Amino acid sequence: MYNNYHMIINVQKKEALTLLVAAILSFLLFSPMTVSAETDCSFVRDLQLKSEGEDVQCLQKYLNDNGYSVSVSGAGSPGKETPEFKSLTQAAVVKWQIANNISPAAGYFGPKSRQVFASLVGSVGATTPTTAVGNRSEAAMLAEVLKLKADLAVSLQNKNSGNTSSSKNTDSIHERMEAILDLLKDARDEVRDIDDKDVHEDAEDSLRDAEESFFEGLRAYLDNDFDEAEDLFDDAEDSAEDALEDAGSSSEKDEAKNLIKDVDGQIDEAEEEIELADEDGESTSRAEDLIDEAKDVLDEAEEAFDEGDYEDALELAEEAEDLVKEAIKAIGKSANDDIEDRLDDAKDDLDDAWDDINDAIDDGDDVGDAEDYLEEAEDLLDDAEDAIDDGDDDEAEDLIDEALDLIDDAYDEL
Repeated sequence: MYNNYHMIINVQKKEALTLLVAAILSFLLFSPMTVSAETDCSFVRDLQLKSEGEDVQCLQKYLNDNGYSVSVSGAGSPGKETPEFKSLTQAAVVKWQIANNISPAAGYFGPKSRQVFASLVGSVGATTPTTAVGNRSEAAMLAEVLKLKADLAVSLQNKNSGNTSSSKNTDSIHERMEAILDLLKDARDEVRDIDDKDVHEDAEDSLRDAEESFFEGLRAYLDNDFDEAEDLFDDAEDSAEDALEDAGSSSEKDEAKNLIKDVDGQIDEAEEEIELADEDGESTSRAEDLIDEAKDVLDEAEEAFDEGDYEDALELAEEAEDLVKEAIKAIGKSANDDIEDRLDDAKDDLDDAWDDINDAIDDGDDVGDAEDYLEEAEDLLDDAEDAIDDGDDDEAEDLIDEALDLIDDAYDEL
């Protein structure tokens, strides 16, 4: 009975591992984002720096069409390929050579490169798929699959015969590998949608690192080196999360860029509305001040955007948008009207604070010095009201600010 029980467990573990690796192989073969490009290039000579000719131009087109951009814009960019082999072409060839395991990857398009190019193009009928993430060719992916299948066969044989070097809980490792696969798939989906070329390239690098660490970890696991596998899986998770972070940064960048543009348009519309109100004899001084402030804040947002601080740019753009809305509301109001509105709002905040603190007292809670803070805030608001009556709006503003700070202090005591 004991032997039968362990035989059943071993069969279940074998089936679980087989299913897991099937999922991994499926991930390898079908998940990569591919781009295809037809090419009629015929290379009969070596290409290097200073080479010129139609074959150079065809090489540039092939590289651009398959994810190894010669240039983002200008000469050498998609649709603007040139017959001149310069440093940008060399750099693109290096990337292609690295992706296809050509050594040395020096940017010299010689016999080895021509042979690999011919095999890639010929194997898929003049269409050369490459992965957008990691820039790995389909041939390289297929080699990966075959290697994993071979490793799996050996590993299963060892496990069936009891040749295992560790009693590590394989179920937990299987679960972790499945979780990392899901993470890699999510990262691939997110990276696919990145429009910014620089951010896209960084995210691709992180995702390529994640995939390589994962596959190395899988091999370590199949070799029963579980500690090494765990370390590599840690690396895979970290790199995949970096790719997702890059993708999030890209989304934040797009959001900030769009909002800055929208607020710029809102400011133009608000200025037109303020100008019309001024012509009708309405008070617009407060609205004009707020628009000027919105412009300054939007300038700060644009500077933050240019420096790559997209989160700060987004926050500043939102602040500028709020100021524009305030400016629209301020049309027809004098500065005195505005300060009185602030005083009324502060008094409402004070009343709410008293209610909350009294409720806390009724519940038996310790409110510390909260009551003292509110009494002091109440005195400051009375002084602010007197300052408004005296026409000293600046003094009133300062007193209201101090009162609001004391109200916050009172809440801190709860």
